[in-house]
Formats: sequence, C-alpha cells, structure tokens
Amino acid sequence: MQNQNPVELIEYELTTFIRRAVYLDQSEKRTGNLERSSYLLLRQLDEFGPARVKELAESFKLDISTLSRQAAALEAKELIYRFSDPSDGRVSLFTITKLGKQLLKADQQKRLERYEQMLKEWSTQEKEMFGELLQRMNKAFID
Repeated sequence: MQNQNPVELIEYELTTFIRRAVYLDQSEKRTGNLERSSYLLLRQLDEFGPARVKELAESFKLDISTLSRQAAALEAKELIYRFSDPSDGRVSLFTITKLGKQLLKADQQKRLERYEQMLKEWSTQEKEMFGELLQRMNKAFID
C-alpha cells in the first residue's frame, strides 16, 4: 500500500480492525462473559450513572426499541435495575446493580489483559497517542 492516500489507509485499517474485533467478540477467543452490547451498556451506566432509555439510545446511536430490548435482557439477569425518575415519575431510569458491576469489572479486567498483551511491544507514548487518536475518531463519528 505504497503511496496510499492517508484517508484510504485509515479507511482500510479501520474496516479491518472492526472486522477483527467483531470476529474476536463472536469467536471462542471472546474475552469475558458479556456480549459487546451488554458490556457497553453496563460500562455506560457504571461510568455516567442512571439514565433513561432514550438517553442511552442516543448515546449509542441506536433505536429506542433496540436499546429497550438490550436493557430488558440485562434487567432479567439482574445486571441493571429500573426505577422511577424522581423528577418525573412517568419516566424510568436504569442503573447498574452490584452484580452488574462485578461482571463488568471481571470482563473489563480480561479485556485490559488482552489489550496489554496485544500492545506489549508498544511504548507508553505510542499507546497514549493511539488512545487519543481513537478518542478523536470516536468523537468524529457523532459530531
């Protein structure tokens, strides 16, 4: 891929990266017990606190019905808890449960170990730069 336009290189590498990440998530090499969608939803609730379905759907750029199904599955497993919004009793909020936090932390640790292994040859500076660039890329998707 000599003399390739940098945007073409990014497009190709990003597409390949996503495909490989999906493969790992769906294969026997999967890290942890949580599916990607469950992990992300639990991580969001753990980091930012209770949220409405609409807020969560907007955050992940998902249809409300899709997010509602995901939340219902986590609620059935007692990983999240639904309660009435104190400021508007007609609206429900979701929060992560103690069990949800435990499973999230266990999965997160396994994911961190995998990435540490994958990036073991990288310098701290390279990891920091890559993290910053990924943040910018993720932000560009929603701007």
